[in-house]
Amino acid sequence: MTHPPHPFPALLDRVRAHVRDLPESGIVEVMNYGRAREGTIPLWAGEGDVPTPAFICAAAAASLQAGETFYTWQRGLPDLRAAIARYHARLYGMPVDPERFFVTGSGMQAIQTAFAMALGAGDEILIPSPVWPNAPAAAQKVGAIPVFVPFAYGPDGFTLDRARFADAITARTRAIFLNTPANPTGFVATHDDLR
Repeated sequence: MTHPPHPFPALLDRVRAHVRDLPESGIVEVMNYGRAREGTIPLWAGEGDVPTPAFICAAAAASLQAGETFYTWQRGLPDLRAAIARYHARLYGMPVDPERFFVTGSGMQAIQTAFAMALGAGDEILIPSPVWPNAPAAAQKVGAIPVFVPFAYGPDGFTLDRARFADAITARTRAIFLNTPANPTGFVATHDDLR
């Protein structure tokens, strides 16, 4: 039995060309290869090796049973944002207004939202390298150009070379992506790095 042609073009034909033509992440290829191998330890996606703790599962189940299944506050639950602000105040020793926090569904959603708000076509974003491939791909999706700045490597492991960052800045530089702790290097920014 043959079906008549679909009245609408394929979805991929409607995706912007610069997004459609982005290469698939090498991580996906590694994941697909590894999943087919018995005994593989999956270190490719940054997932933990233990199931979600029972108290978190119980809280999620209780929330579902209570009917908490509808849209929530756009920036996240006020109590959650207040708890995050208290955590940051303890961690950094200074108060932070809960209104400065936005809760997202995932880290990657937060990165994509930030890039969409800060970057445009032709803008450059400095990214320490080696880097998790999703970050530069997110920049490319909004038309920005990732500029890779190599980490320095020495007896203390990977470190930021601030002079390399200074040298990489151009008139088109709009942002620096600093992921700490960094995947895949394990680099952790110091207080001085963050200043």
